[in-house]
Amino acid sequence: MSAVSRRSLNSTAAAIASCGQAVEASLQRTDVAITMGGEPTFVPLRPEGAEWGTAALGPTKLDYARRLAHRLIARTYPGAVLLETSGKHFPGEPLPRWTLLLQRRADGKPIWENPARMRSSLEPGSHKLSQARAVIKHLAGSLNLPPACIRPLALGKKPAGYVLPIDHEDETWRSDDWSLDFDGPIPLFEGDSCAGLRLPLGELGKERLRRALTVEIREGCVAIFIPPLLTDAYLELLTKIEAALAARELTEVILAGYAPPSDPAMPTIGFASDPGVLEINLAPCATWADYDRQLHDLYAAAKATGLTARKLQFNGRETGTGGGAHVVFGGPDGLYSPFFAFPHLLPSVIRYFQHHPALSFAFTGLYMGPSSQAPRIDESTYEALYELEIACAGAESMGYPPNLPQFDLLFRDLLMDRSGNTHRAEISVDKLHNPFAPNGRLGLVEFRSFESHPDASTMSLIGLLLRAIMARLVGDPFKTPFVRWSGQLHDRFLLPSFIWEDLQAVVADLNAHAIPFDVEWLRAFWKWRFPKIGSFDLSYQDEDGKPQAASVTFRQALEAWPLLGESPNAGTVSRTVDSSMDRIEVAVSDPALIEKGLLLANGYPCEFLSAGDTTAAGIRFRAFHLYPSLHPHVPVHAPLILEWVDRATFTVIAAARWHVWDADDKSYKKRPTSEKAAAKRFASRWEDWPHTVGETRWIREIDFPPEGKHTLDLRRYPAQSRG
Repeated sequence: MSAVSRRSLNSTAAAIASCGQAVEASLQRTDVAITMGGEPTFVPLRPEGAEWGTAALGPTKLDYARRLAHRLIARTYPGAVLLETSGKHFPGEPLPRWTLLLQRRADGKPIWENPARMRSSLEPGSHKLSQARAVIKHLAGSLNLPPACIRPLALGKKPAGYVLPIDHEDETWRSDDWSLDFDGPIPLFEGDSCAGLRLPLGELGKERLRRALTVEIREGCVAIFIPPLLTDAYLELLTKIEAALAARELTEVILAGYAPPSDPAMPTIGFASDPGVLEINLAPCATWADYDRQLHDLYAAAKATGLTARKLQFNGRETGTGGGAHVVFGGPDGLYSPFFAFPHLLPSVIRYFQHHPALSFAFTGLYMGPSSQAPRIDESTYEALYELEIACAGAESMGYPPNLPQFDLLFRDLLMDRSGNTHRAEISVDKLHNPFAPNGRLGLVEFRSFESHPDASTMSLIGLLLRAIMARLVGDPFKTPFVRWSGQLHDRFLLPSFIWEDLQAVVADLNAHAIPFDVEWLRAFWKWRFPKIGSFDLSYQDEDGKPQAASVTFRQALEAWPLLGESPNAGTVSRTVDSSMDRIEVAVSDPALIEKGLLLANGYPCEFLSAGDTTAAGIRFRAFHLYPSLHPHVPVHAPLILEWVDRATFTVIAAARWHVWDADDKSYKKRPTSEKAAAKRFASRWEDWPHTVGETRWIREIDFPPEGKHTLDLRRYPAQSRG
């Protein structure tokens, strides 16, 4: 890197940091504490197997999670502890998915001294059941509990570990004698989960203590299950456990069980098994600078572990992981959420995002639109905007402190997808004050249309943009009525140029509110999100007869995959979408070029409209056969024949073909192994096509429907000869 480039990067970094300080200053002036977090997702450099495609669980994901957590402990959080616990549990799944929790103390004091004592891989261990018995005996002694309270566990006739009933009251540990209810070893229920989750608690007498610690052998390692405890007791117990392990010189031990209730004094990072990815739940951050630091630490540890936040498609396109990154805002405590302290904030956020579709589409993944994980408010149901106008007015007139159950009911039944799923929403209030979810009353609002980006700095910059919007809306509520975008929503805002125009409008608004965000900071992201696929270099004569150079640039655009009807799938039904559609954008560098020529896509003319300083059009087409799909009678339009026709002579003066794979229709057996290899595949999809240059074209006059004034949808017209 040259010295000039280095100075430019340093200057930009300083400007971004200054913007972050301005955002925090704005929040301080309004006396609001807003925390932020997120859920970046990662995959191996070469993801293989269902666990890195569609499945939540698999043979290597837990190993990656453990190694990543240990890398973070070694590099960034010395003294942290790692607890394995139950995560999400969905219908059709026999057990909850696993989650690892990296817990540390906010005051910097260590919770756990020696990380080598915690399990760090999936390599089979060599611990014996006798070592498990020695650990629990030592632990009972250090807690001043009678050794007789330790009871053996059995699965059938096979010894399975040991159990010690424990609880903590008035700074004292107590136990119970379960031998009064069981003559011999305590029988465990069949299953794969920890012994602490398979205890026959229902067979105990009513007066018996039902909270218990278990020690067993799992994966060849001593595994200790911790029962539900409050934070102080939990931390004390961990100290006693580590001492017991040290006395036996044990390493690679599994700590599992229940985490204490959420506590700002113990920031926690979660590692969750999610379909196709490893999901990381960041600890809440009080400032953007903290968020930025945590992201960079995480990405560095992930890289050292062999993980990345990008996927390379077979045809060379680089994307995010496909899992949600989601950016989350809340308060230092659920009841002190800024969305409760400022009842106008959530209505302002809803209106602002509805006014700026770029915030919905620019940063999300490939799977977007009404059927996705994060549909826009006006993509869910026809009457949503009308009803939300009433809901927003109700929230703003509620006063302070608001009636929280009523505040929840104002939005929970509107911010959802078409099926009524309150989690699947661009702006999700599922964790705001939802009484029907175990973690629903956290005072959080989740912005779900944000995908993980391969670069930590870019991911952090996007978080800064969102936090800047929060600061702007707290200080100056946004009350402009909703826009009825109708067909323009996808017709315009799935095209890169219109997205850029809208991002410019957002940034201009932030600048008007004393937040110095520069839209050019997002330029590199925009180019990555909408990669250039090819171009025509042209020239024309102006009114004075002087030659002028101009270009026609083609970029990847976005496509909202439509939801199909429910399909039987192993006794259940699955959400099926038609992913066979694709869209590209064509933009001219000089609007005067449109007066001299026109673009044909498979023989049909495109319609160019202005987008700020750009004149652009969209082309929508079927990229490949898919069954089932919407409109199965429509043929595949790829490769696209793109021809620039001179209006004076109706002759083709430049032409190219755009392929779904490459010009030779290669069948790739594996994904590209590097960004360089991916870029080569992507570039091979653009094929210069001199074979039709000089030919005459008859231009068909077609009508663009109200829903598609900017985009030529080739499905609507009969196929023509494509050269």
